[in-house]
Amino acid sequence: MVADPHKTPSIMIVLGYAGLLPFVVTALLMVRATWFGDGLQSAALGGFYVPYIFIAYSAVILSFMAGTLWSKWATFQNQGLSDLIIVSSNAVALISWIALLLIYLSSLATLLALGLLVSGFLSLLYLERFSQDMDRHYWQLRVNLTIVVTILHLMVMVLMVAEL
Repeated sequence: MVADPHKTPSIMIVLGYAGLLPFVVTALLMVRATWFGDGLQSAALGGFYVPYIFIAYSAVILSFMAGTLWSKWATFQNQGLSDLIIVSSNAVALISWIALLLIYLSSLATLLALGLLVSGFLSLLYLERFSQDMDRHYWQLRVNLTIVVTILHLMVMVLMVAEL
């Protein structure tokens, strides 16, 4: 039996949803610390401040996703659109790096970092929509993952604003 070349491989689906676990776990740890602990400042995991774990993981995943977009568009026929997407994916990767640096400045800068990261995820989803060979199963996976990641980022932002 020949695999359908337009069907999203099962491993991509499993890894995509498994990749949400660090986001969900750290977000739940922050909720627990806020509602049942001594506040968000008490949220720690292995000695690390949980919001920073969330942000670091987000930056790594965003950079990874930007890289996958780069590789997808490197051989695209429309050179102008391809160049735009590749430059945009580089910009998103740099934004994720900047977000990592911002957490060292202040609580307000940390909120900005979260905003930049969620903007990066939404931007990649928008840019990926231009792909002509994307099957609907993969698109639905990307939409689902981006919705969950966006909601979790907004939730963390609300928790951080409540602590200010």
